[in-house]
Amino acid sequence: MAAALLVLVLCGCSVQPPPTPTAAPTAAPSATPVPPTSTPVPPTATPVPKLRLGLLDAGELASGADLIALLDAGASEFAAAHALPYTMLAAPDVPAAIAARIAAGDNVLVLAGDGQGAAVSAAAAAHVAVTFIYMGQPAPAATNNLIVLGADGFPADELGFLAGLAAGAASRSEVVAAVVSLLDVSGRAYDSGFQNGMRVACARCKYIQIDTRIYAGLDVQQALLIRLREDEKVDTLWVAPGAGGDWLLEGCAQQGCSIVTNGKPAAKLEPAVAAVVALRPDLPLTAILDALWEERAPVVPVMLNAASGALQLQPLGARAALTAGDVSVVMDFANRLASGELATGVDPATGLPY
Repeated sequence: MAAALLVLVLCGCSVQPPPTPTAAPTAAPSATPVPPTSTPVPPTATPVPKLRLGLLDAGELASGADLIALLDAGASEFAAAHALPYTMLAAPDVPAAIAARIAAGDNVLVLAGDGQGAAVSAAAAAHVAVTFIYMGQPAPAATNNLIVLGADGFPADELGFLAGLAAGAASRSEVVAAVVSLLDVSGRAYDSGFQNGMRVACARCKYIQIDTRIYAGLDVQQALLIRLREDEKVDTLWVAPGAGGDWLLEGCAQQGCSIVTNGKPAAKLEPAVAAVVALRPDLPLTAILDALWEERAPVVPVMLNAASGALQLQPLGARAALTAGDVSVVMDFANRLASGELATGVDPATGLPY
């Protein structure tokens, strides 16, 4: 046994304890994935409109009734069609109203009303980034940012010519009367244009010119009406703008006359209206707004004539005064006037026929 112990010592062998079993590695717990942090997207800003429209009603327009309402309708329809902001308001204090609308962001301002040329000129000079469109008399000088809508108003010779066309076509007695004053160029142009238009439609018609200023008093006016209807056999009547013959127009209509009116007639006159010479300043206004929207220069000067669409003949044929054939002939001549193929035959400098 001693020999065996000696052998163990000499070989350096030792007895090792059995190894402790190693536990299997435990997997780390899986963390919940965290999405990457993102920057919040700001809400989309409302786009600034290219045009912001305003219409200021600065009072009456002597050139015709309902013209401001027509301008309002034209501007409103344009704004709605292009999703543009639009404001229309009365402007008893024009400079203050202009300042308020510019402060509100309007960059196109339409101003309508006689006697406001100086105010709109001053505003245009002070606010060169704003486009001003003015309709009224007397008209100021146009500038780069001031567009004058009909500096000379509605051309008297064309308005008279269209009225004469309708009156001549509507007359069955072939006796036509018109209330006009011959004291100034525009009055003579109304008269000359009316006569020329009447003779285009009715070469045999007799024409009676009336200046109602010499017929003062109800009795005198009644006597004139009787003479025209019973003695002269007048059956068609027109009153030139500013001639002051509305009482005669109404009286003649009540006695069976056919009448031609300038612009929309009063409701009580409608049954007698054979035709309307429509005043449409909204059409050239819309053409200006179209140009601004398309970022091109508007065509200037802007005329309120047949060519621009601002003067239109609208035959109605009240009491069958105008047949379908009459309407066809009358509208052919009216369209030729608008196209420039036909002239009124009136010298605009004198108001007299060529």
